[in-house]
Amino acid sequence: MRSILLATTLLLGGATASMAQTPEEVRGDAAVTYHYVHTNAAPGECGCFGLNGAGISASWNVRGGWSAVTEFSSEYTSQATPGNSSLTLTTFLAGARYRLPQLWLRGPHKPQPFAQVLLGGGHSGGGVAGVGDSTYAFAARMGGGVDVRVSGRFAVRGQVDYFPTLFANGKNDRQNNMLVGIGVVYHWSFARAK
Repeated sequence: MRSILLATTLLLGGATASMAQTPEEVRGDAAVTYHYVHTNAAPGECGCFGLNGAGISASWNVRGGWSAVTEFSSEYTSQATPGNSSLTLTTFLAGARYRLPQLWLRGPHKPQPFAQVLLGGGHSGGGVAGVGDSTYAFAARMGGGVDVRVSGRFAVRGQVDYFPTLFANGKNDRQNNMLVGIGVVYHWSFARAK
């Protein structure tokens, strides 16, 4: 856990330092993605189940391959364990994304890989939402994906993230989730006024 916090601090610190310099062109993206989250109710026995949902995100390029990112997402299941209860998981995250240099392919549809770390909060509601029927807790996402351009402004995105949360579960109040997403991205840009 300590190494994850150190890596996150270095990643966010690098993005913050990059924001101090203004680029000639301002650019970013907005995305809508479908999410499947594989999660668990408690440690030990799996207690695993899946949630389906969607997310919207926006990024702003701060310098080079670094971008600041925000994301809102919500996933739902009616068959959470124990007892096939309902669960809605909503997260509000922000962090940094780094677009990896892509030197091995050329052309207008070349894939653009990225890595990201997002931190924030989550809300769970429903029959297995921790203590009571509604609770808030820390949430994070660490992983990456790839954007494949289909036109000048639009791309298709695939991503996989490790998705830890700290909701009450009666054992260790920690969940190790995995998020898989696919969606559509709109890339925007404009020249900075001088």
